[in-house]
Amino acid sequence: MKAYEILFEDESILVANKLAPLPVQKDKSGDPDLQSLIVKEHLAESGFLEAAHRIDRRTSGITLFAKDKAALRVLDEDFRERKIKKTYIACLEKEPVPPEGTLIHAIVRDPRRNLTVARPIQASGGSSVVNAGSGKALIPATQTARLYYHLVLKTDHYFFVEVSPYTGRHHQIRAQFSVMGWPIKGDLKYGAKRSSPSGRIMLHGWRIEFRHPRTGESMNIQAPFPSDERLWEVFGESNAAGAAGVAGNAEGVSGTQQ
Repeated sequence: MKAYEILFEDESILVANKLAPLPVQKDKSGDPDLQSLIVKEHLAESGFLEAAHRIDRRTSGITLFAKDKAALRVLDEDFRERKIKKTYIACLEKEPVPPEGTLIHAIVRDPRRNLTVARPIQASGGSSVVNAGSGKALIPATQTARLYYHLVLKTDHYFFVEVSPYTGRHHQIRAQFSVMGWPIKGDLKYGAKRSSPSGRIMLHGWRIEFRHPRTGESMNIQAPFPSDERLWEVFGESNAAGAAGVAGNAEGVSGTQQ
């Protein structure tokens, strides 16, 4: 499989679908990275390209790049002000209960192990935390992580959820689902039982909604799923059928879209 595909490009931005398990930008591993590959293979070596955000090495999906510094400034500001909406699809090993909700956790980063730990928050002022997990000691909320999820498809063994993070913490989705007891398929670091044949974890940056940094036009871009994982095919087939008002009929599917 190729490392990426370009979904949209003009003089200001480039949107790519990351397909291979590689970092978005150079890191201490020295491994090939998406940004450098695109510059080398698609742009002139002197061309400006800078990722406006990053997704994890072993995930797939949408990555938004700026092709000039002015566009990068606008995108950076819009990310900081949470004007850019990202939607992910995660394939979980355990069924989330309830099937939809908001997860709010305190986040602690362990850079030595490149790990994020999510813990329930000690609520203040009588406020409550939805689905914060159980069996863990409460800690004061310093840096918090918040996301909304809902179950969209069940197979015989796996559970697909649509995820909208409100915050952009390191490994946030992976850590929050892990502490709930719902690890993402293939994510051994966060409690999955086994790896995936592709080497990826099954978390896909599916859609991004933002305003174009130069024109102000509303952009809504969706990334196809990697074609080398049968479970992504199952989800894609069911999603297409659901969009057409037809029940999914993929082999092994025991539920339809909610």
